Amino acid sequence: MSAAAVLIESPAYVETTSMPERDEAVRDFIHDLRQPLSSIEAIAYYLEMTLPAEQLQARQYMRRLQELVDEANLILHHAAVNVRVG
Repeated sequence: MSAAAVLIESPAYVETTSMPERDEAVRDFIHDLRQPLSSIEAIAYYLEMTLPAEQLQARQYMRRLQELVDEANLILHHAAVNVRVG
């Protein structure tokens, strides 16, 4: 995972890397980001479902967390599409 981050953040390294290698590194990086996001989403969903009804603020936090995970997944989806097209 850290190697992919170096590939993406280091312009000098990207310039010396071929496009297929760069694209593969970006895809790997996107995959590595999606794994913890799915866990966070599942935990937030579970907590929202199991919290007592009177815990309104906590339930709102869990819904907001799910929205943020959805936004992050959308960003990663667009990045993945751009790697394939670009």
